[in-house]
Formats: sequence, C-alpha cells, structure tokens
Amino acid sequence: MNINRLKNKRGFTLIELLIVIAIIGILAAIAIPTYLSYVNRAKDSEASTNLGAIFTDETAFNATNSMYISAGQISNSGANAFPATGASGTHPMYATTYYVDTPPFTCAAGALETYGGYTKEPAGSPVAVNGTTFTTPGKTAGFGDIGFLPKGMLYFYYGVNYSATANTAVPAAITGTTAPTVPADDLCGAGYEAEAWTNFTGSNLQVFAVNDYTTTATLIQGTAY
Repeated sequence: MNINRLKNKRGFTLIELLIVIAIIGILAAIAIPTYLSYVNRAKDSEASTNLGAIFTDETAFNATNSMYISAGQISNSGANAFPATGASGTHPMYATTYYVDTPPFTCAAGALETYGGYTKEPAGSPVAVNGTTFTTPGKTAGFGDIGFLPKGMLYFYYGVNYSATANTAVPAAITGTTAPTVPADDLCGAGYEAEAWTNFTGSNLQVFAVNDYTTTATLIQGTAY
C-alpha cells in the first residue's frame, strides 16, 4: 500500500523548476542593485558628516584665532595615496604618530605661527618623521590643530585649502580622473574650502565640498548614489 502511494506522488517538472529559477533571478536583479545603492549612499553620508564637522571646527578655530587654516591628508604616493584611476580603499585619518601645534597662534604672511610649540600624538618625546624633526611650526597636523580627529577607517580623503579672502566660492570640479593635490598644512587666511574625495566603486570619482559660508556639503564632481 505504502509503495503504491509513493509511486503516485509527483515531483516538480523541469519547466516548473526553470520558472522558479527565473523568478529568483529577477528578484535578485532588482534587490542586489538596490542594496548596493543603499550601501553606497551610506558611504556618501560620511562626507556630509565629516565636512560638517570640519566646518564647525574651522568656525570655532576662526572665532578664537581670527583665521582659518589649511590641512591636508592625502598624498600622491605612499600607503594612503589617492589613486588617479581605479577604486580607492578604506584608510585611517591619522598616522600612528602625528604632531599638533599648540596656541597662541598668529598668521604671518599666510602661514600659521605658534608660540606654544607643538605636541606629539600619542604623547612622548619628539622624534624625526621622514628625516625631519619638527622644531618649527607648520607641517605638523592641520586637522589636529582644529580638533578634527575622526576614528576608524574612512572611505573619503579630506583636504582644506585656505583662502586670502572670506566667502570663497564653491570650487570647480576636478578635471578628469587626476588625483587631487594634497593641501599644505597650516597656511592661514580669511576663508577656506574643504573637500572630500573618493572613488570607492572605481568608476565614480566623487568630490564633495564646503567652505566658510556653506554648511551643507555640495557634490561638485561625480554622481550621487
């Protein structure tokens, strides 16, 4: 009896299986790009958050010292280089050791001068970096000077260019796929522009920017997700 009952049971036909596979494929084709778009949008939010923090830090620095200062993170060579083409990887904001100038500050001929010396982070005795011992102001840690210290791994690279005049215009887009030039640390002036660069997909070089009168990050190059 049981054997006869099993013989009468039917399985799935090949057409039914193909229909199910086709439905799964259609759902995957819709869901995966949507999911990736959400992921990329979440990555983009980093630029808005950090550029907003830079705006706040620069504003506070200006309120105390009557100037804005420049700061650079990326370089065109080395471990944290921003690639001219291809995907940019995640990276830390600061090296293991960096230097922060200490107040009081003055702006002399467009360069920050400090009368409080500098401190090494993490704390310790000053040491030579790339063959140079930092005994003079500047070239230490422009972002550290304004207190911009994001933790963890980042998708964007950041830079602040000073301006001799206030209310600088939103900068123009970077031409082509050339890697942006790293700004010098601790140049000073009456205005600034801060930018965030990334190309984490390898096919969409994005540049967001704020300046001394624009609190909301503006996409000046690339496509938003």
